Amino acid sequence: MGALAQSTRPVARISGVLIRSATWGDLEEVADLLGSQSRAVSGIGVRVAQLRAEWDRAGFVVGQDNLVAVDDGEVTGYGVVKPGGELVLAALDEPTADELFERLCGRARQRGHATLIAVVESGEGELATLVHRRAFRLDREILLMWRPLGGPVEEPRVPEGITVRTFERDDAEAVHSLLNDAYTSWDDRYVPLAHDEWVNWMTGDPEFDPSVWWLAERDGTLVGCALHWSSGWLKDLAVASQERGRGLGEVLVRHGLFEFATWGIPRVGLKVDAANPTGAVRLYERLGFVVSSREATWTLAL
Repeated sequence: MGALAQSTRPVARISGVLIRSATWGDLEEVADLLGSQSRAVSGIGVRVAQLRAEWDRAGFVVGQDNLVAVDDGEVTGYGVVKPGGELVLAALDEPTADELFERLCGRARQRGHATLIAVVESGEGELATLVHRRAFRLDREILLMWRPLGGPVEEPRVPEGITVRTFERDDAEAVHSLLNDAYTSWDDRYVPLAHDEWVNWMTGDPEFDPSVWWLAERDGTLVGCALHWSSGWLKDLAVASQERGRGLGEVLVRHGLFEFATWGIPRVGLKVDAANPTGAVRLYERLGFVVSSREATWTLAL
């Protein structure tokens, strides 16, 4: 498993609530806490396997990058600074949230982060109010969209000259390069991961399944990809610049809809930047995806 904290000693106590380093023994309680918060907002829970994979990821130090709040032996708060500088925080009251935040800001500075990022879904408890109290700046809005799969889905028609197949391990470098090219072409805030880190993150996820990663090729060259998690979630969609406007993105998304319908998955979900200039939002709406909630990304200079 990932690197262990050097110490699990208490770091603060507030009105009987103990703030301390997280340990692997806290994993299930933290997943329950985060899951309760997430389900209340978006209907999506947090699985223990997902959280375990996050804690076990290279570069993450359990007990230094994450803290828990404990009241009468029960985990009632959690905070983490992820390797990319993202803050995740769940707490039952303002003083606990503030104490976790202060400690995690210190950890973020220690890791060399110049900016802290907080992704807040509508009405997400203490984190939603904390970003206003702490002078975060609103950066962007993300849409959570779902497409029900209650009936049959038409099998996608592949454009002439295009071959669509599923992912193999040797494709990783080309896929990662395509994603980086696609995202950096319009998002100046996108920071590419080192290739090995990206491979470990994506293929190490509990929901990684190469049979739902579709790749589109023209003359043997990768020109598009749609990477799904096995639960019915579209993680990434990218089309090479020279192929855009020809319906290839729609074809790749339809592959996911068709496959998951045959599996009996009730719906397919995704998140998309509301300001995405590539027409992604219109594409998803045309394919039957509907916005269910919105989340805002906030940033704070450290």
